[in-house]
Amino acid sequence: MNFRSRISRFLYGRYGSDQLYNFLFILQIILLFVGIVFSALGQINDIFSYLSFFLYLTAFALFVWTLFRCLSRNIIKRRQENMAFLRLKSKIFGRRKSTLPIDTATHIFRTCPKCKSTLRLPRKAGKHTVKCPRCQHRFKVKVK
Repeated sequence: MNFRSRISRFLYGRYGSDQLYNFLFILQIILLFVGIVFSALGQINDIFSYLSFFLYLTAFALFVWTLFRCLSRNIIKRRQENMAFLRLKSKIFGRRKSTLPIDTATHIFRTCPKCKSTLRLPRKAGKHTVKCPRCQHRFKVKVK
């Protein structure tokens, strides 16, 4: 086997990156940058050198944790961690307002009651039975 196929076999079934991974990666970069600034200021005062060491240590711990999460095979646990992060993020920053699609005059948008995916349906008045293309669930929609 060549190197590329070995790497792909190793990464098969691993969790990969998500929003929490991206946040932790950016946080690592910020901590390293602030650590560099504090290490330069460490020549002035010893407290800055201790702070820079603490920031480097924290950034290294975050690196190990993000690498562990990225290479983990326990996908359910990593998804739960990501969902907890997203819930916390939505509490802090609030929810984004979704913009309405351009074609609201010709189509309506409904969510499937089973899988919660958004369906784009033609705007024809009356009662219709709709089949979700994602989960094949059939449900009734009333269009005015």
